Amino acid sequence: MSEKEEIENNTPSTDGNFGVAPNTPDSVIRDIAQEFNVIVNSVKDGESNFSHDRFLRYAFAEPRRMAELLTLFSRHNSSLKAFLDTIDLKTLRGTKENFSSDKQTGSADLVFEADIKAGGVTGLYVGIIAEHKSTNKDNVLLQISEYYHHLFLERKKDVPVIAFIVYNGKDPWNPLAQERFANYPEYYRDIGFPFKVEFLDVGHAIDDAELKNISPFTLVALTAMKYIWDERKFEITFPEAAKHLLKMHNTDEGKDFIKQALSYFFWKWPHKSEEIKMDSPEAIANKGYESFAEHFVNVGIEKGAKQERERIDAANAARDSKLEDFLRSKGVSDDIISEAIAIK
Repeated sequence: MSEKEEIENNTPSTDGNFGVAPNTPDSVIRDIAQEFNVIVNSVKDGESNFSHDRFLRYAFAEPRRMAELLTLFSRHNSSLKAFLDTIDLKTLRGTKENFSSDKQTGSADLVFEADIKAGGVTGLYVGIIAEHKSTNKDNVLLQISEYYHHLFLERKKDVPVIAFIVYNGKDPWNPLAQERFANYPEYYRDIGFPFKVEFLDVGHAIDDAELKNISPFTLVALTAMKYIWDERKFEITFPEAAKHLLKMHNTDEGKDFIKQALSYFFWKWPHKSEEIKMDSPEAIANKGYESFAEHFVNVGIEKGAKQERERIDAANAARDSKLEDFLRSKGVSDDIISEAIAIK
C-alpha cells in the first residue's frame, strides 16, 4: 500500500503514529520545520480571502474525509451512529449540485449522497446536507430548509435527507436544543422540518487525544478548525499536526493543504506568520510546553505506567494468595495470616 493509500484509508503506519516515530532524529525534525516555514512564508499576511465556509468545503469535499469526520463524531452521538449503521459509508459521494467549478461555492456548504446498506430495497439512497456555522445562528434550520427545497424537492428527489450542522464557533451552542414554535400552544411544537438534523461541535466535542488515529489530512483540517479562535493554541498545535502530513505525504497536494489551512488562520489572525513558524527541536525543548505530538507521547507513557502498576498489583495479589494457602496448610490461623500479610 502506498503512503497516499495509507493516509486516505486511515491506516496507521507501523509505528502507530502516522510515520512520526518518537525517536525521529533532530535533523529530520529540522528538515520538516524548514519545509513548514517555507509554506508559512508563501502565505502572504493580511491578504487571505479565506472564510470558515470556504475552508470546510476545501477540507471535507473529499468523501473519504467527510466519512472520517462522521465516524469520529459517531463515537459520542448515538443518533449519528444509528444513521451510519443504515448506510454504506464507502458509497458516500458528492452530488453535481455540490460545488461551483472551483469547489468553493454552492447552494449549501456540502451535499452528498450515500446508498442504503444491502438488505433493503435496491437503489435506495439518502441525501446529505452539511452546513457550516462558526457563530450562533438560530435561523440555521430555516436556511437548511431552503437548501433542502432547492436541492431535492425542486429536482423531484423524493429521498430522506439528513442535515449536518458542523459548528466550530468560540461559544457553546446547540441549535437542536431550541424548541420550535415556543410561543405557540403545545399542540404545534412537534411540527418539524422535512429532514433529520445532527449537530457536530468541532470546537468543543472533540479533544486532542481523539485526533490521534485519524488521517493527517483530517488531522490538519480539524486542528485548524478547533483552534481558529485561540491563536496561542493554534501556534502550538497546528505545526505539530502539520508535521504528520509533511512527514507522511510530502507532495504538492499535502503542502497545498497546509497552505490553505494557514490561509484560513491568517484570515482570522493577520500578521501572525512569525509566531506560527515551527521551532527547531532545541527551541521546542526550551519552551516548556506540551506540544500536540508530545501530548500523545505523554498519554502513552502514562497509560504504560498504569498498565505496569496494574501488572505489579496483580502479581503481588497472586503471591499473597499462595502464601495464605501455604500458611493455612501448616495450621496457621486466619488472624495471624492477616497480620503477616499486612506486615509484608
